[in-house]
Amino acid sequence: MIELAHFIAAVHTYAPKWEATAIQWQLTLGADHEKRTAWVACETGDRVGWFGIWTSGEAELEVGNLDTGIVDCVHYDLSNPEELSACLDDLTRRLAERT
Repeated sequence: MIELAHFIAAVHTYAPKWEATAIQWQLTLGADHEKRTAWVACETGDRVGWFGIWTSGEAELEVGNLDTGIVDCVHYDLSNPEELSACLDDLTRRLAERT
């Protein structure tokens, strides 16, 4: 089980790095359902990314290249905040890649 508060805090920790490298981002909290969710949508000049997480620990990462139209999707089953940080590192790395 992942607390959404950990996700929110982690996104705000990454935000200065993203902003310094021209990654625009927006954090959204889903409706209050049995399996709550939150996600961050990011955009650079040629890439878009989306990372969503559910309180169950399920998470999805999608990064698309606007020039090629290629979208890469990865599913995660997270169990702790360290794994969450690794996913945000992956998102950041993928958004910073140049074609």
